[in-house]
Amino acid sequence: SVQFHCPLYPIKMSQTLIWHLIRDNNSFMVKRERTSRSGAVQFSSEPGNLMNAHSFKYSGISNNRAVDISSALALRSKDCKAANKPSKTYANNETLSIFPSKAVARAVAVTAATRPDLLSAAKVRALKIVNGARVARGIKKNKNAKVT
Repeated sequence: SVQFHCPLYPIKMSQTLIWHLIRDNNSFMVKRERTSRSGAVQFSSEPGNLMNAHSFKYSGISNNRAVDISSALALRSKDCKAANKPSKTYANNETLSIFPSKAVARAVAVTAATRPDLLSAAKVRALKIVNGARVARGIKKNKNAKVT
């Protein structure tokens, strides 16, 4: 896996060590019942996890660099200078546009600078969040809504 470091501010623990400490039990882990295919399914609701998957690659806690796209149309990137201050970890905060093409372009630009390996995940998440916000504001009709 690709590891991103902040050379001016050394981090006390490695990303892998942090992942091994939190992977079995943390407050963001969401477990679902067993499926017929594989067993229990695990998701993650942590900030900075673009796919909501419980894995090291997508973890916003254990990786030094992360991008968070929230449902409030906020785009934040993890600041490695504040690695030992959890409340100030996501310093850069900007609001995404309600227009899908502009929002996806901005998300791609921030993700390319922070985590280039997550570009496709950032595109998909930004598009889904913006389309959901457009439906909530009444700009776009929900195609999946049942007509009564």
